Amino acid sequence: MPLKIMMSALEVSGDVHAGFLAAELKGCKLFGMGGEKMRSAGVDIRIDATENSSVGIIESLKYIPSHLSTLKKMKKMINLERPDALILIDAQGFNMLLADYAKKAGIRTVYYIAPQEWLWGTKKGVDKVVRTIDLIISIFRKEHEVFKAAGGNSVYFGHPLLDIVKKGMDRESFCRKFKLDTRRKIVALCPGSRRHEIKNLLPILTDIAGRMEGVQFVLPVSSSKLKKAIDEMVLRSKTKIIMIEGSSYDVLGNCDLAIASSGTIILECVCLGTPVIMFYKLSPITYYIARYLLRIRLPFYSMPNILAGRMIVPEFVMGRATAGNIYREAQKMLADPGKYSAGYEEVKKLLGSPGVVKSAAQKIIEFATSR
Repeated sequence: MPLKIMMSALEVSGDVHAGFLAAELKGCKLFGMGGEKMRSAGVDIRIDATENSSVGIIESLKYIPSHLSTLKKMKKMINLERPDALILIDAQGFNMLLADYAKKAGIRTVYYIAPQEWLWGTKKGVDKVVRTIDLIISIFRKEHEVFKAAGGNSVYFGHPLLDIVKKGMDRESFCRKFKLDTRRKIVALCPGSRRHEIKNLLPILTDIAGRMEGVQFVLPVSSSKLKKAIDEMVLRSKTKIIMIEGSSYDVLGNCDLAIASSGTIILECVCLGTPVIMFYKLSPITYYIARYLLRIRLPFYSMPNILAGRMIVPEFVMGRATAGNIYREAQKMLADPGKYSAGYEEVKKLLGSPGVVKSAAQKIIEFATSR
């Protein structure tokens, strides 16, 4: 009998990571919640909630009823299937509730892309992860050290992006395929993979594009479900932007600059050696609660800067995230890209060595079969 492994990925980025992991979980019966990437990797997707992901307190309120309904369905799935293990991928708010239920039901829990309590959480949060999760696959060395110190069963192989982030086309082939001029600068506009990010951040990007002359703009579409909303907003902006679906690493790897909302994409650009500007805006209420009530105060917001302990990627957050500010920074970066990507190799070394996803999959199989 093959191992029965249930997977839970709520967001587009989690679906991508889970898809690559699923491809390495050879010989296992995989099923659960996810999206397009997991399905193409052979996972039996029974629930797809990737359209309803969000970041922030206020931003998440409208999705609570949907998430509660999804949580109920996932609990029922656990009871019916009794998997050998449940793999949770990112999406801390949802997945920790599911993990708690699975743990009480006697199902082994594995967290891949674990809650970042080590970074902006509390000791109480770290302890809860350690109590609830039977195997933590840490993707940062510091994260591993924090969970181990708290008594967690954490393993560390490095960051999966080292295996995942690869472009398939050189610049000439890329430009030929998407009808771009190899002699002109290419700028990637990346508003994020959540609906509220498209709504709130894409207008900033189209405003920036409207100010830049002689530049070609491309936009990697992270999910086909978002394409219609992006199409409509770009059309209203009257800006020429080429939307590219399913080739995000070719887009990021062949552009001269990426302007991207905060998230994994910033590290992806660093891995590809592409100069990148990070920007983000939350609702003022969410920002106030996080900063002044929860006292989440980090020196930096993007992971490359956090890992290096210094500013490697320019950051524009909240009031500073204006089209004018980002446009001026973009002009400087296009004029001298080498200056801005000087610290990228330093960050890549901090991510470990390739072979991460395969090692993680082998550990999960070993863990799920040991009793």
